[in-house]
Amino acid sequence: MFNKSKTVCFSGHRTKRLPQTLQGMKELETQIYRQINKAISLGYNSFIFGGCLGFDLMSARVVLDIQNSSTSDTPKQITLIAAIPFEGQAERWNSKDRELYKNILSRCDDVICICKDFSLYSYSKRNRFMVDNSSRLICYYDGDGGGTASTVKYADMKGLEIINLYS
Repeated sequence: MFNKSKTVCFSGHRTKRLPQTLQGMKELETQIYRQINKAISLGYNSFIFGGCLGFDLMSARVVLDIQNSSTSDTPKQITLIAAIPFEGQAERWNSKDRELYKNILSRCDDVICICKDFSLYSYSKRNRFMVDNSSRLICYYDGDGGGTASTVKYADMKGLEIINLYS
């Protein structure tokens, strides 16, 4: 599938917990670009995201932008893998967000559906899958609880290198 030692996963908060100004969002996007390019320069070539609104889709979009603007510094092939928690994840989202999600998933190199149906554990199973198949985590974690907190804690326990873009 992909080489764990050359794989980065993303975890971060939903849109409402990201910077709320245009300037703040641009700065976060710039940090994501920098960290992805740094990972690529270190030999990472696979990137896994969880498919949720906010940091996940933002990071996926940056990977796709880098794939499309392949320069001599970019490896011939970097892959983007969506690890979605369950089928129909975006069914209840508004149409704009659903279209963004579908567009990004259609451009992924692989889409892995962790659970067929929604369950209380589908998100944590997805997060563990991403961590278990990566050696680096790029996150946006503000220190409060939730799925990102659990993912960061699990990644730390598993010995992943953790890059937190929250400032």
